Amino acid sequence: MDQCLKLSTRSRMSEQKEKQLALLSVHMPYEEARKVYEALTRSTVGRMTAHRTVQRLGFQITGAEAPLKSRAKTEEKTKKHVTADGVMIHIRKEGWKEAKVGSVYEVNGERKAKDAAYTATLDSREAFGEKLYQLAGTPEASGSMEMTFIGDGAQWLDELQGLLFPLATRIVDFWHVTEYLWDVANAFYEEGHVKARQWAEEKIRKLRQGQAKLIETSLSQMKPRTEKQREVLEATQTYFHNHSHQMDYPRYEAMGLHIGSGIAEAACKFVIQTRFKRNGMRWSRTGGENLLRLRLVYLNDQWDELLETMKN
Repeated sequence: MDQCLKLSTRSRMSEQKEKQLALLSVHMPYEEARKVYEALTRSTVGRMTAHRTVQRLGFQITGAEAPLKSRAKTEEKTKKHVTADGVMIHIRKEGWKEAKVGSVYEVNGERKAKDAAYTATLDSREAFGEKLYQLAGTPEASGSMEMTFIGDGAQWLDELQGLLFPLATRIVDFWHVTEYLWDVANAFYEEGHVKARQWAEEKIRKLRQGQAKLIETSLSQMKPRTEKQREVLEATQTYFHNHSHQMDYPRYEAMGLHIGSGIAEAACKFVIQTRFKRNGMRWSRTGGENLLRLRLVYLNDQWDELLETMKN
């Protein structure tokens, strides 16, 4: 009778009810998911049922990070991009901690992103690197030569790329670089002043033309008059010194590559912020990680596979 009614082997609910509660919970807070479920089904559910369902399913999920599906040979040629970033969420008894988020996606001949897949974790950067590597299809070192890695220049991302995708084309996010230039402009000239805008726009134009070394030389000739100017200038000089070789944007664009990490920033909002950073939200590491695994299953279009797992 249990099999005929498709009752779950893990709880007193039907498989359909588990599926519906879990699906609602990956999109909205547990209490809101409970209310929406009751409004849609006219069936009551316990206050903690949605939470327990997500935790049970999330705990059982391993390998939510699957490589991009193979494509037919007749499809257009695409370039595989890997990108990653971090976003802070509130962990109980720990405060604000970084959730690591990554995406692997293809870029077509028109330099448009397609078929993005995501991974994320509240765990260590090493654990995140393993997930991102799996998502990218665990390429051999030689295979990474055909890949592109885009980041904001953070040291941990540089280390991750060097370890997992050593031969990938490394690109520093163009827009992140422009933020450094605007910081210098606003520090040396009054923020909002026409001179600040003119200075920043001139340097950004040169950056777009691939003249990062020329900008680096120009920065070395600037004379700070205040402590703030000195700090901003030194930070920008260091950034250019470490990453100017990853700022050849005309060449990257000619190769059909992305020059910005907008996909990573969007993933931070899409994967984490819209569900984990609502007003007053605090998470245990275990509870947050279980929900995150389930959310990734949905975002990576693996929900039907999850339902098959629920039946076993």
